[in-house]
Amino acid sequence: MESICARLCLLTRAAWREGLPSPLTRSNVRKMLRLGALSGLTLRHVPEIKEEYYERAQMLLSRSSEVYEAVERSMAKGYTVILPSDDDWPVNLFALGQHMPQFLFVRGNRALFSKRAVSAAGSREIDEHTEKIAHLIGKGIAEEGYSLICGGAWGVDTAVQSACLKHDGALILVPAYPCHELLRQKYLRDALERQKLLIACDAWPEERFSGQKALTRNHSIYALGDAAIAVASRNGTGGTWQGAQACLRAGYTPLFAVNEMGSDFDGNRVLIERGARALNMSRPIGEQLFSCEV
Repeated sequence: MESICARLCLLTRAAWREGLPSPLTRSNVRKMLRLGALSGLTLRHVPEIKEEYYERAQMLLSRSSEVYEAVERSMAKGYTVILPSDDDWPVNLFALGQHMPQFLFVRGNRALFSKRAVSAAGSREIDEHTEKIAHLIGKGIAEEGYSLICGGAWGVDTAVQSACLKHDGALILVPAYPCHELLRQKYLRDALERQKLLIACDAWPEERFSGQKALTRNHSIYALGDAAIAVASRNGTGGTWQGAQACLRAGYTPLFAVNEMGSDFDGNRVLIERGARALNMSRPIGEQLFSCEV
């Protein structure tokens, strides 16, 4: 529990109080762990870590008792915290390197981590045609026997998730919104009860939405999948676009983009020009995503 509390103290605003410095970055904490500067809740000076980071870390760790109590309350709600050193850590996340989450709050059917999965992301503001495309993708993923990894926002996320679950599929949800807000939606509560949902939160589960939080979790969504689909994106803007660009650069997982006309897909067409594979909606999804495997 000490290692969990330390990471939550350093990386999140759990049990926050005024006067604390801003949390450290994932790469900061990963470096401290790698160099032995952080062990449990204990800090040790090593030459490679600047003094300013020790001072920030000491202040952030000062609320460890409050964070411990907050973790216990989350566990009482059904969450478990897993770390990269745990056997059931999803191995696909290691592709993120220094930007990999340093913990996950998980709730639901953890066996979904071992099932082949497809990530899907897309814009919030979409037209009726795009919503139909998203529904078809969610339906196809379910009927072809894959799990879906998605982010729980409105627009594409809601369309693809609801279609997947409606057709008896399974969902790994990586949220940017507070988990209790998402679980107000009956279809997600039902999926949790039916063991068709796994919440995998790479931030504090009750942390408020922020643009930075959403952008960071997009990397986890893309990396978790055995393949990823940009359902709809706008050229040069938005989390779907930025996450897809990072996926192309770093090669977390094979990236596909729906090949359709219309303003909702103008980013997709650029992604295809830059190396994403075109997803043809007239063909089975898995046939396209996994046909190149040996």
